[in-house]
Amino acid sequence: MPHAELLAPQRTERSSRAMPALDALVCAIEAACAGDARRMPARIVAALEDAAAQADLLTPDQRVAQAGCYARHVLHSDPGGRFTVVAIVWAAGQFSPIHGHQTWCAYAVHENTLEETLYAWDAASGTARPVRATMRPPGYGCFAVAGLDQIHRLGNSGTRPAISIHVYGVEGEHVATHVNRVVRTA
Repeated sequence: MPHAELLAPQRTERSSRAMPALDALVCAIEAACAGDARRMPARIVAALEDAAAQADLLTPDQRVAQAGCYARHVLHSDPGGRFTVVAIVWAAGQFSPIHGHQTWCAYAVHENTLEETLYAWDAASGTARPVRATMRPPGYGCFAVAGLDQIHRLGNSGTRPAISIHVYGVEGEHVATHVNRVVRTA
């Protein structure tokens, strides 16, 4: 069987049901993208942290995990292609590959705790080396720029499913191909 982190995550599109918490998140991200670029990261993280605290953010279908690899549920794709909002449902033991980013991105933990291992890039060897692992509780949020300055591996080392909400600076159809830049480790 292939390694779980190499399988393609499942994608589902946003429900047509009115979701006030999701609508508020999308409006806040739109405002952040249209405003001062220097303030955009902090404004997106604040919006994600607020949304992550909302119990009604997701529909029951958007809380469903899948076997083999984390499930990726597209919640909103900006019509202008500026960003896509995604819920990722992590079953117990599911992790992302070690990666940097091809675009800006941000996430907040919505439900249960995730483990994040941070890595440092070694340009001479073309590999990343682990620096530290940290537990990320519900409400934790962060932003990363494109490149190899913020390499990490995110996943669920717990026994219950966990959910995180992500925003990527790409169109919805490119979420699976234009976000992660998988790297080798030393």
